[in-house]
Amino acid sequence: MSIETFDPYGLALPANTRGEEESPKAVSIVLSRVGQGVFWLLAIVIVASRIAYFSPDYPFHSVDVQRVSSQITR
Repeated sequence: MSIETFDPYGLALPANTRGEEESPKAVSIVLSRVGQGVFWLLAIVIVASRIAYFSPDYPFHSVDVQRVSSQITR
């Protein structure tokens, strides 16, 4: 006895004759792996550059307001 299944719009889904899921195509798998690799490489590069160029005393820098304002008015 087969059970008919429906998609969210109420249309009948085709029955899988062998009862197995169709395997994804090799190209799809390769593109997925490449995309994931590029994403993680970009994430690692961003984090590494943040670590390399991070200035730990940045919030404690005091700006000489008189020097900056004199440079603006010149």
